[in-house]
Amino acid sequence: MSRVSSTAAIALVVLLLTGCTHGIRIPLPEFDNTPPPSRDAAMQRLKDAQPCCHAWADLPFHDALPDEPREFIVDKFSPVADLDGERTHFLTFVLPKFKKPYRVVFQTQPSARHLGNSYLLAPTATTLNASYQPLSSTDVSLCVYISWRPSMSGGFGAVTIDDPNAQYLVVTTSAKQLDATTYWAQSPTSFSNISVPSASAFAGVNSAAPVTRGSFNVPHGPEGTLYLGHMTSAYASAVDNGLCGKPKTGAGLLPMLRRSLQNR
Repeated sequence: MSRVSSTAAIALVVLLLTGCTHGIRIPLPEFDNTPPPSRDAAMQRLKDAQPCCHAWADLPFHDALPDEPREFIVDKFSPVADLDGERTHFLTFVLPKFKKPYRVVFQTQPSARHLGNSYLLAPTATTLNASYQPLSSTDVSLCVYISWRPSMSGGFGAVTIDDPNAQYLVVTTSAKQLDATTYWAQSPTSFSNISVPSASAFAGVNSAAPVTRGSFNVPHGPEGTLYLGHMTSAYASAVDNGLCGKPKTGAGLLPMLRRSLQNR
């Protein structure tokens, strides 16, 4: 092909591409303007809901305890029970045949990206015997663990099943839990001198209001996403190394990040 022909061909291609660009609309990014979930609204929905059950024995038990943590969503469509005078959403599980003590792990995350508008679903774990009578009830304490893996970041807690008579597990949110808060290490002050990978689910988490002294207490609510199931080694590391309260001077998020690097 001659130089003139090559030049003409290139010019034609450029012309065609230029014409195509006039017919193509490049989509602009859409921004999610959905307001964050409201704790007050969630509390009101719980108050107004019609309970399906009024006793432990009335609860349905169909699902086996997951062999590893699985996601469960508790929202306005979830059933409500009135148990021992307290109204609550609930999850129920059939426990495996007891062989030796084991741990059940719970993981939850803030309801919104901005901590100032967030709340946590903090679980209460109650075990029942074969006659559906409560054996133990525990308000699960949540400790914050931040990992480079978004799926392994959040508030973690666990309960030990060590009673051979435990046949069922009921997960609710007690009135005491709803009145409590969880210390969260990921406040703007805590991150003032720390670079967090953009891949982290918490890289964009900020408080809607100024936070002082690097601490932030996230209130508990009746709705949210909860992961639960048999304890695994990865979850055990998160539970056992989580930050459960305001650290002493010189401690805090940096040691937790170092542990996360070691556990990668």
